[in-house]
Amino acid sequence: MRLTNQLAATISLFMLATVILMLVGAGVSFYQVGAVYQNRQVDGLVRLVDDIWQQGSDKQALIDSRVPALLDSSSILDLVVLQEESILYHYHTSQVLSENELSLEYLRPLSSHPGLQVRLVLRPPFYEASNSLPSFFWLAGAISLVFLGTFFILGWLRRQLHGAELLELRGHYILQNKLSMQPHNPADEWPPLASRAFDKLQLELKELGKERSRFDTFMRANVFIDKKIGIGNRVFFDNRLEAVLSDPSSHSGALLLVELQDLEKINHYVSYKRGDELLSAASVYLGHFIQRSPGALQARYNGNTFALLLPNLVESEAQEVARQVMKVLRRLHWPDDVKDPAIYIGGVCFRYGEQITQVQEEAELALRSAALQGGDGYFMYYKGVTEESMGKGTVRWRTLLTRLLERDLIQLDRQGIYTETDQPPIMYELLARIQDEQGRELSAGHFLPMAAKCGLLKELDKTLIQRTLMMLQADEQNNILSLNISAASLLHRDFYRWLLFELIQYPKSLLNRFVIELSEAQVSRHFQELRKPLRGLKALGCLLSVDHAGQDIVSTQYIKEYKLDYLKLHSSLVRDVNSKPTNQMAVRSLMGNCVGSPTRVIAIGVETLAEWHCLSQQGINAGQGYFFARPERLTQPQRPARPLKAAGV
Repeated sequence: MRLTNQLAATISLFMLATVILMLVGAGVSFYQVGAVYQNRQVDGLVRLVDDIWQQGSDKQALIDSRVPALLDSSSILDLVVLQEESILYHYHTSQVLSENELSLEYLRPLSSHPGLQVRLVLRPPFYEASNSLPSFFWLAGAISLVFLGTFFILGWLRRQLHGAELLELRGHYILQNKLSMQPHNPADEWPPLASRAFDKLQLELKELGKERSRFDTFMRANVFIDKKIGIGNRVFFDNRLEAVLSDPSSHSGALLLVELQDLEKINHYVSYKRGDELLSAASVYLGHFIQRSPGALQARYNGNTFALLLPNLVESEAQEVARQVMKVLRRLHWPDDVKDPAIYIGGVCFRYGEQITQVQEEAELALRSAALQGGDGYFMYYKGVTEESMGKGTVRWRTLLTRLLERDLIQLDRQGIYTETDQPPIMYELLARIQDEQGRELSAGHFLPMAAKCGLLKELDKTLIQRTLMMLQADEQNNILSLNISAASLLHRDFYRWLLFELIQYPKSLLNRFVIELSEAQVSRHFQELRKPLRGLKALGCLLSVDHAGQDIVSTQYIKEYKLDYLKLHSSLVRDVNSKPTNQMAVRSLMGNCVGSPTRVIAIGVETLAEWHCLSQQGINAGQGYFFARPERLTQPQRPARPLKAAGV
C-alpha cells in the first residue's frame, strides 16, 4: 500500500522533527534561564564584596566569614579580587576542575572602588543535573514515551488508511472492468458505509446487466421470433438461408418445408386453442429432432408450415431426414376424428451461390408435389446433389483426413479483420483448408462436419492449435491470430489437459496474441460447462471470441460472464443491413450488451461500402469480408523446436 506507507512515513518524520525541536527548544530555554539566574548570583556576590570592601576593617576576615557559604551554594569554584595585576584576595574551593570540564569566568569591577575587579570561575548552569544518571534516565524515558505514543497513533492511522486504500483499489478494479480479480475482502474496507454502498451498487448493476441482456433478447425476439410458438419467423429464416447460400464454407444443404394441412380443419371444427397446442407440440418435436444436426434450425414459414434448414446434407440424406420427420410428426396427439393426419414435406438441396428465391420456389414446388401425389407424404426436388458430386462418404473421408493429419498437410489461410480500409488489419482469422485426392481445395465447411462424424475432430483441433502456436512463434510482426475450435473438444477432459500443457510452455506475451474462438450456438448450449475451461484459458493469457453471434435468439449473458475480447456478428445480420431496419435493430441490441465491457464487436461478411457505413454508425469496431481484402495464403513455416521452458508465464 504505497499511499499508506508514504503517509505514515511522512507523519513519522514530522512527529520526530517536532519532538527534536521541542527538546532542543526546551534545553535552550532552560539554559537561558539558568544563565540569567547565574548572572544574578554573580551580581549579588559582587555587590556583597563591594560592601565588605567599603568597611575598611579586616576585609579578608569579613570575606572569609561571609562569602564561602555563598560561594558553595552558587557553585562558584574560584574568587579573586584584583587591583590591576596584583591579587588582593583569593578564595579557592576544594572542588578541582578536570581538564575536560567546562567552566565559565566572570570579570566584574567594584563600583565603589575604581581599579578593583572581581574574577569568578563557575560551572555552567544545570551542570549537576546534566551530568547525573537519574536525569539521563528521566530524559530517555520521556523521549521513549513520546515515541511510543507516536507509534501507537501511527498504527491506528495506518489501519484506517489501509481500509480506505482498499476501497480505492476496488474502485480501480471497477473502472478497469476487472472486479473478479479483486484480492481482498470488502469487509476490510474503510469507511464501512462507503464499502456497503459499493456492494449495493455493484449488486444493482449486476441485476441491471442481466435485465439489459433479457431486454435485448426480448427486442430481437420481437423482430425474429414467432410470437405464437416461440421459434424463428419468416424474416429470421430468410436471413439465415441467404447467409448459408452466400457462405463459401457451406458447400451444400437441404431445405425442408413441413406442412400440417389438417391444422386448418382442426382450427375450424375443433378450436383454435387445440390447433395452437398441436402447432406448438409439432415445433417442440421438430426442435428436438434437428438437435442431431449441428447448425440446423427451424422456423415458421407461414401459418401451418415449418421450414427446416439442414446444412451439409445431400439429397439421399435429406430424403432420409424427411422420412424420419414424417414419422416423428405422426406421433403427435391428434384429435380423435383425425385418423390419418395430412402431413406433407417438400425438400430441395442447394449449393453455395444459388439464389434464395430459386431455392424457396423449388422447395414450395416440392411441397405442392407431395400434397398432389400423396404416397409417403414427402417429395424431393432432385438436382443431382449427391455424395459423388459433393465428394462425400464417411469411409473415404476418414481415409483422407487420417492421411492429411499424419502428413501434417492441413493448410491455413488468413483473413484480415480491419477497422478502416486504408489501415492494416488488427488481427487475422485462420481458415483451415485441405486438398482432396483430385487436388481440389476444400474449405472447413466441407470437411469439419465429416471430421466430427468420423471421430477425428479432436485430432484436427490439436493439429490446428499446434500450427497456430508455431505461426505465432515465427511471426516477427506480432500479429494477433484467431482460430475457431470445437466446444466439444474443449469440454473433453483429456483434450483440455493437453491444451493447458501445450499453452503453458509458451510465454504469456505470445498467448496474448492467440484468440480462441467458439460459435454462439455451442456457447449457449454448454454455457455452464464452458465456464471453467474458458477461465483457465483467460488466466493463461489467451483471448476469447464468439462468432455467429445473432444467428439464433439466445441470451447474451455469456458476453460479460466469459469476459469476451471479441464478438463476431453472423453474416445474416450484416448482409444488406443498410436496407433492413430489422437487422439494424438486432445489431443495436447486440451492441447494447457490450456497453461497459472491453468486448470489441466485429461484423463478418461485409461486402459493400453501404453495409460498412451503416455498421460503423451502429458502433461496430471492425469488419471482415471481401469488402476489405481477400484471404491471403499464409506461408507454411517449418516446425520450430519446442521451447523447453517459456519465460514470463
